[in-house]
Amino acid sequence: MKLAVLTLALASAGVSSTVFAAQLQGKVTDSRGKGIANTVVAVDGGSQTNTDAQGNYSLNVADNSHLHLHISNNNYKHAERDIQSGTAAQTENFTLVGSKIENIVVTASALGRSALESSSPVSVLTEDQLKLNTEPTLGDTLDKLPGVQATHFGAGASRPIIRGMDGPRVQVLENGLSVGDASTVSADHAVTSEAASAQQIEILRGPGTLMYGNGAIGGVVNVVDKRISEQPVNDFSGSVGARYDSASDGKTVNADLNGGNGGFNWHVDGTRRRTNSYDIPGNAISSDDNSQGKVDNSQLELDEYAGGVGYTGDQGYIGVSGVRTESNYGIPLKGEEGEPHITIDLKKTAWQLHAGLLDPFAGFSKVRVDAGYTDYQHAEEENGDADTFFYNKQTEARLTLNNNPWGEWQGTMGLHVVHRDFSVVGEEQLTPNSNTDTLAAFIVQERKVGDFRFELGGRIEHYKLDPETMTLDTLLGEEEYQPEQLSDTNFTGSAGVVWDFDPSYNVSVSLTRAERSATAEELFSYGPHDATQSFELGSAFRVEDGNIITNAASADKEVANNIDVTLRKLDGAWTGSLSMAYNRVDNFFYENNTGLVASDLVNSDEEGDMPVYQFQQGDAELFSVEAQANIPFNDTWSLDLFSDYTRAKLVDGGNLPRISPLRFGSTLNFDLQQWHADVGMIAYSKQDKTGENETETAGYTLVNAAVTYRLFADNSDMFIYVKGNNLTDVEARPHTSLLKDYAPLMGRNVMVGINYNF
Repeated sequence: MKLAVLTLALASAGVSSTVFAAQLQGKVTDSRGKGIANTVVAVDGGSQTNTDAQGNYSLNVADNSHLHLHISNNNYKHAERDIQSGTAAQTENFTLVGSKIENIVVTASALGRSALESSSPVSVLTEDQLKLNTEPTLGDTLDKLPGVQATHFGAGASRPIIRGMDGPRVQVLENGLSVGDASTVSADHAVTSEAASAQQIEILRGPGTLMYGNGAIGGVVNVVDKRISEQPVNDFSGSVGARYDSASDGKTVNADLNGGNGGFNWHVDGTRRRTNSYDIPGNAISSDDNSQGKVDNSQLELDEYAGGVGYTGDQGYIGVSGVRTESNYGIPLKGEEGEPHITIDLKKTAWQLHAGLLDPFAGFSKVRVDAGYTDYQHAEEENGDADTFFYNKQTEARLTLNNNPWGEWQGTMGLHVVHRDFSVVGEEQLTPNSNTDTLAAFIVQERKVGDFRFELGGRIEHYKLDPETMTLDTLLGEEEYQPEQLSDTNFTGSAGVVWDFDPSYNVSVSLTRAERSATAEELFSYGPHDATQSFELGSAFRVEDGNIITNAASADKEVANNIDVTLRKLDGAWTGSLSMAYNRVDNFFYENNTGLVASDLVNSDEEGDMPVYQFQQGDAELFSVEAQANIPFNDTWSLDLFSDYTRAKLVDGGNLPRISPLRFGSTLNFDLQQWHADVGMIAYSKQDKTGENETETAGYTLVNAAVTYRLFADNSDMFIYVKGNNLTDVEARPHTSLLKDYAPLMGRNVMVGINYNF
């Protein structure tokens, strides 16, 4: 944090000063010579501006400098140019070629590239897409993207899964900083990032994840909001929305306001959601007629309020934001007699600081600091009485420097520090209280050679896990246990290339070798967990004839070697992409159903029949393929297609548990002026490649449809929609869910919503 404060002081001192002596000006037009408004003209890693309504721009830059310009617009192929700035005004004009694929700059990318320019697959949900597709949980919001599934732990907790990897291998971020909750600890813990307030959500893997550290082997999900602006805000704007869901009697309202005078700016937003237990077709538990028609105890309440203030000047920006999240949600019942109603009562307060300074000193175009503090807690309640409390206090800071070209290489480097203080108090203290510290340095560099863009990256990280003493309940009575401290140095390296071999195509290849150290829950979990209805056991324990042997396994770090190949078709009669990835992970942690029950380990009548799930390690192979295409028939009709598949198995034999089967989806679209309508389906295959003691899952098909209308007025618009999910009301039990046997997905659900933007 001292580093963050020092950099903040630097940014504050220089943010309003002006050191530029040269000026770039010009016009950005399309192939017909018409000016393109709202196009970003940026110096890589430095200053940027937007074109006006006629496509004109003016940008202050450092004089006598070699600059790499990047020109981007969502509806066009991006352009680049290397120039040598002088000491006065100079003109640079650009012509952009239209693209049928939305081409959005990914803020979590180390070099600020778009999804089409990335050396590894990137998915982006835009603000307009989120208005129609936001669900109560982040996992369910992203679940229909190729290569992304969800854990589906009821209506209140669902985490994203990327290519078969979840939990601590998928970093969930807000504006590039960790979300700071306890969602990696257990599947019943919610991800505290609200999609309703997001500007866009980004999913990426490969070299770009280097900046984010130990938990990014599987990928990064970055939720970007509007609470801090890096560009001047000169007017007043906002939005308000409301939505109703029929299957849960769900009601959601959200709003945001933004304002500024070109220097100072501010933002406020809020979301309120209330749902009841949701409807399903048939029985929640197939053998229990008493569970017909509804998943009991799947209700949700959420309130989130946030605000931010900032200042932008010619040479940089600074801003601070804060958010308060309060949520209460139920854990679906298993259907056993006398079973308690488990609810999670969650509270989180988080602060973020973002600051940047352009041309801070010779050789560097930008320095920025991103820092955050999170105070998270939740209580697990049985029939309204709280008996276990989880606490997580996390501090994080990242200092990033964007270098001017070193020969032909340009990119970013920095330092990253995280301190996590995690504790559990109460009856279900499944893991020891612990402190986790990471300190890392990283670098990502890029070089453009003709039609090739090369990217190299590396990160070295020191990881330290310091657990406290915990009490183990065994068949022989209580036992005091002091877990061993874990200290590792992890290295991650990556290389990627994008080849624009044809104006309508490109192909990218990325190679990554990443190391990840174990978390406290993977090593030291021990005890019954009512919310997951299981007895959880870490890899540091071994069971022999009912006796618990501690420190029975070494804490070998995971080592992942990944190759990713993506072919993209950017325009023509159809557009789309095909991605294939192979990942060999040595010492892969997975949670295995041992076939034991809790009474084999502890003296307990109450939880004696709970299945024992243990974290184990084994070498694993994961192969993934994702394909998507858009086929326009004319200006009115088009067809979207997608499919994905992950095959995940242990090298020594057997399958990894809870891996999604083959999926295929298609959507027929109709667009006419302000109207849009679509109807589609997603078919899930049977999953019979199961882990040890894991049951097979039947296939199912979900049919969805939507109708939207956008009404435009002066400086405002209204977006109205009606959407239906699972219209044929089929029983759907996702193989990725721990609750599949007693909490199927929601039945037929009709949503009606409206958003007004001004």
